[in-house]
Amino acid sequence: MTDKKVLFLDMDGTTLNDQHEIPEENLYAIKAASEAGHDVVITTGRPEASARKLMEKYRLDRAGCRYIIANNGGTILDYLTGEILFSTGLPLPWVQKLIEEARRQDVFIQTYAGDKVVAEKENEGLDYYAKKNGMERLVVPDIMAVLEREPGKVLLIDMHDRSRLGKYKDSMAEWGRDRVEMYFSSKEFLEVVPKGINKGNAVRAYCDMFHIPIANTVAAGDEQNDLSMILAAGVGCAAANAVDEVRAEADYITENDNNHSAVAEIIKKFMLS
Repeated sequence: MTDKKVLFLDMDGTTLNDQHEIPEENLYAIKAASEAGHDVVITTGRPEASARKLMEKYRLDRAGCRYIIANNGGTILDYLTGEILFSTGLPLPWVQKLIEEARRQDVFIQTYAGDKVVAEKENEGLDYYAKKNGMERLVVPDIMAVLEREPGKVLLIDMHDRSRLGKYKDSMAEWGRDRVEMYFSSKEFLEVVPKGINKGNAVRAYCDMFHIPIANTVAAGDEQNDLSMILAAGVGCAAANAVDEVRAEADYITENDNNHSAVAEIIKKFMLS
């Protein structure tokens, strides 16, 4: 199919509404795009376990979705076969450094061990995150003691004061310059991933794997961690509720926001027209 397109869909704030649910109109549109011969790729900052749960909950495989990009591009997997096409993580000494600085600044930090979210203290941000992502939590005295392999990312959370996350980001800028990427996925979440890991590079990697021209790609997002893929794709779309820096770089801004099926609007305009 020479006119085959690939749609890279951010989840939270774009495909999902503010209740963290996928509106039915979006589901119908995703299925219609797949039936028309196009690919729809879940492209999320969520860890692999949470992305899988979304696939299972909404039976997105039945709607034609097969591939998942998780951890902001740190993992690319085939949901149907379970094959990991690409995966990378943060070296454990770097995780230790990130945790030590979070302790010093009294900023909440968490990471991942298997299918669990791991933290060193109870926190309302942990409660919110675990419920939203449907993940089991593990609170331990020392995160490092339970990590058996490099995690895909770490996440810092502040439910009330984004400036504290900004201060942490600034304080780690020099150390992290050649080691990590740090960007916001919402006003409460500061993501930390290995250098070079972002959704834009994942879009390019996917296209290389499957010999898809970049010109045939569409990306949709709303937050800072979506900016790289909006810039990378043939058509970069911002949901109406997107942050200003994403709206400024998008080729198209939807009329509808994430609560009113922005994704269905994008699919109808760029995949089915």
